[in-house]
Amino acid sequence: MQPNSYIIEATEQNIQQVLEQSRQIPVLVEFWSSRSQASLDMAPVLARLVNEYQGKLLLARVNADEQQMLASQFGLQALPSLKLVVQGQLANELDGPQTEASLRQWLAPVVDPEAAEAQQEEGFIEQVRMAIEAGHGEQAEAALRQTLQQSPDKHAIRAVLVEYLLGQGQLDEAQSVLAEVTEDAEPLRPFRARFALLDKLEGAGQSLKELESRISESPTPEDLYAHGLQAAAAGQFREGLESLLVLLRDHRDYKEGVARSALLEVFECLPKGEPLASEYRRKMFNYLY
Repeated sequence: MQPNSYIIEATEQNIQQVLEQSRQIPVLVEFWSSRSQASLDMAPVLARLVNEYQGKLLLARVNADEQQMLASQFGLQALPSLKLVVQGQLANELDGPQTEASLRQWLAPVVDPEAAEAQQEEGFIEQVRMAIEAGHGEQAEAALRQTLQQSPDKHAIRAVLVEYLLGQGQLDEAQSVLAEVTEDAEPLRPFRARFALLDKLEGAGQSLKELESRISESPTPEDLYAHGLQAAAAGQFREGLESLLVLLRDHRDYKEGVARSALLEVFECLPKGEPLASEYRRKMFNYLY
């Protein structure tokens, strides 16, 4: 092994010993040739990546011109060629010139499986959101439920399902899905806060549409309060905050000044860094002082 690196020159004589190390860390076998410009171009990129991974990956370089027996045994078809060996088994392979970005993506599942899993989860969530926006909510819901059935600890995915159910007005079902997790998972905290808003209404039976109609005609403090909390619980944060702000402006003493505490509780429901919170905190401050 070269000093301060994780790179080995593999030959027919030491290949068995090199591959045996794949039982501790993955081994990337690189077939290259001085006659291949693509091989020469990719070599420094691979070396930089392997040293960057600091022991998460071993690079075994094979000169295909000198080690023709190994090239034949590995079924070499093109140069450069990469063979990924994990636990003594060929796990994946890649032929031809590659960019650094494509190599990072290809190696991610073995050198940083947690990051790769997180990236895959983000991609899935993005696809689900796109499907919902395109009007395919039922298919998106089915995909979310299937994923949670297989991996119930995917809290970010559970949060998307709860959000979708709330948007569909299925409050009981959303609460049921949320209640399946008892631990204090960060992605679920805003939704627990949103249901806490509904608990404060003590079973008020008016729908959002009914409340919207009533406050547009002659808003009472009761209706403004109920609409503010219900709208926020349903994810209509601007509408909910606006009703509570009107309550603060026009009925400051309603229920001993409940508008202020309600606004603060809705802020807790907003995603971290949401600009809406700063906007309405300023408005609340102006009305209070």
